Amino acid sequence: MPVSLAVGTVRTPEFPVRGEAYFIMLQARKGQIPFFDMVCMMGITSGPLDKERCSQAPLLETNWTVWDGAHIVAQGSNRTEADAEFTNEHLFKFLGMFMGEAGRKYAVEVKFTRDGTPLNAADPHFIVILVRNH
Repeated sequence: MPVSLAVGTVRTPEFPVRGEAYFIMLQARKGQIPFFDMVCMMGITSGPLDKERCSQAPLLETNWTVWDGAHIVAQGSNRTEADAEFTNEHLFKFLGMFMGEAGRKYAVEVKFTRDGTPLNAADPHFIVILVRNH
């Protein structure tokens, strides 16, 4: 789902799952922001040399919670480096992971704790995706 990266909370509608692992991710489109600036802002640097080249701190700081009705199933915070995937069109930042139980319905809530609105130009989407071969 499309999302603004302003400080605040985003929650998915409930969705059914299989009994498998799921990644909680943020997807951003390449080409709207200079690539290395985007890497720095998303906090997906791969090591200390990359971090030294960044002119600003990562903008993606989140706390996430997975809900089964009123019950918390999993929760955590994203790392501010690495945990990324790249394609020709997008950058993906992994925020967290949870195990689904077949037949259950879940909602994922992400609280953005730092203003990431400069990344809104990259058309960010919040996604929950089945982990294959896990």
